[in-house]
Amino acid sequence: MSTLKSMLTTVEASRDRSWQDALGEVQLAMNSTVNRVTKYSPLELMIGRVARPLSLVTADDDDVTEVNLDEIREHATQNIKKNANYDKNRFDRNKARVCKLAINDYVLIENEERNQTKLDPKFKGPFKIIDVLDGDRYLLKALDSKRTYKYPHDRVRKVPDHQVPRELDVIVDDSDSETKSN
Repeated sequence: MSTLKSMLTTVEASRDRSWQDALGEVQLAMNSTVNRVTKYSPLELMIGRVARPLSLVTADDDDVTEVNLDEIREHATQNIKKNANYDKNRFDRNKARVCKLAINDYVLIENEERNQTKLDPKFKGPFKIIDVLDGDRYLLKALDSKRTYKYPHDRVRKVPDHQVPRELDVIVDDSDSETKSN
């Protein structure tokens, strides 16, 4: 749409004619422009012919050049897949990695922003992971009560092993199978 708007604005700025009069030529110019990804113009892929606007046709050009439609469509499909793979790899390189946690790991959970001031700690806990749920979520058990929480992976942080107090192992009762979910 931005390309179309720019082209129509250019036509209007020339003051020779209105954009309505030039719409057909603008459409032909857009449909005969080679796409960066497919390496073919929309007209080539749709009807199998190379076409150009009249202002770009020279005397030594054939009127219309025919192409093998199945071959160029297959080549365009390969180009699209190659570009999609490149874009996915580029996106995944900068995407945050999910840190997989296991049952019996100790974690901290994010404090809700609405329940804290600037100087309050950003995390509370520790909590013990008692189940790994679908969608990179965890069922957590509070160490000082029987309450359980469901939290996604991006809202929990693993407690470093050297920071887990030894007395927490005594407080947590693994035989307690009654859990209450939120």
